[in-house]
Amino acid sequence: MKLAFTLPRSAGMYMLLLVSTLLLWEHVASKPSGLVSIEALYNRVVEHSHTSYVLAADIYREFDLNFFKRSWFTDRTLSLCHTASIYTPETRQEVHDTKTEDLLKAIVNITHSWEEPLKHLLSAVPTLPGASDNMLKSANAVKEKNHILLEGIEAILNKTQVEVEDDTYPDWSGLSDLQSSDEETRLFEFFNLCRCLRRDTHKVDTFLKVLRCRVVYNNECMYYQ
Repeated sequence: MKLAFTLPRSAGMYMLLLVSTLLLWEHVASKPSGLVSIEALYNRVVEHSHTSYVLAADIYREFDLNFFKRSWFTDRTLSLCHTASIYTPETRQEVHDTKTEDLLKAIVNITHSWEEPLKHLLSAVPTLPGASDNMLKSANAVKEKNHILLEGIEAILNKTQVEVEDDTYPDWSGLSDLQSSDEETRLFEFFNLCRCLRRDTHKVDTFLKVLRCRVVYNNECMYYQ
């Protein structure tokens, strides 16, 4: 079986997709976990992760278009993403060779690590001069979907009896810069958050598509689209 994934092309489509996936997840979550198939669980989390990545990319695109300054390349140093300490496979072959339980652990760690930063990202959007309503809606949607995605992953872990240790998740240290009285400092930290959010939502989306392909479809699908 060959699976294909397409990107919605407008903000309106993003919101429609968000609402539809929320309703679908509510339908799945309303059933006792023992009655929900692993296929249904993976389909739901992939829908959420894909929408999250699309929304994160949209936030990054708007910021890059309206606020990014090329002088930052020479005047400032990009910091590592706060999730950089979480081990994740980088190449296609490494992802393919990574055990299912290890990919699930990486997904849980990354998703947990964004719970707090996403709250502050949402609060920071209104401080951007001229930020669109769509950016605010997208930031709120990503925050909500990140939490829902965690619930879905936990359901998969319970279903497959994979145990994940209660790790200490990496802290994000950029709050003071995001709330700085200096506009350049605030904008640069917002850029770092957007950049890392796009990176991590893409990772989570890719890993979940790989896992769905592996677990549900016995690797007979195109999971990198």
